[in-house]
Amino acid sequence: MAVGKPQIIATTMICAALGSIVYMALQPESSVTFFTPAEVYASPQKFVDRTFRVSGLVLNGTKDWDGMNKVLKFKMSDLNGHEFFVTYKGVPPDLFKEGQGVVVEGRLTDPDLKNNNNIQANLLMVKHSEVYDTKVDHSQMREARLIDDILKHENKNKN
Repeated sequence: MAVGKPQIIATTMICAALGSIVYMALQPESSVTFFTPAEVYASPQKFVDRTFRVSGLVLNGTKDWDGMNKVLKFKMSDLNGHEFFVTYKGVPPDLFKEGQGVVVEGRLTDPDLKNNNNIQANLLMVKHSEVYDTKVDHSQMREARLIDDILKHENKNKN
């Protein structure tokens, strides 16, 4: 069986695609690792040129939102003495608020955490409860269904 030009082109394209996928997977920035605030404080120089994720609690009274420039600044802490000043450019998630848990993805702007513990964030993820608790009273909905059922039953009896 002779190999034609289309098969050679297809094979070359598949090999090139697989090669680029492997290359990208081996790059250090291809995955983002989660670290605790204590780990970041232990060796901050590792995190200056590296994107990482860290979680903490948004401290009350520290949220500063500049709506014109879409810049959010706040202070987060693990409540064990490890605090970070976070700057995020973009619109924050709807559930973002002070006193709420947050996961920040970004880079340290300076390895000296005693004088500068700023994180330039490129992603904010809000931690929230998995419990759905509605404040809506659904009793009116049940009453409306009951009335609807009664009316349907009366219409059947008339016909």
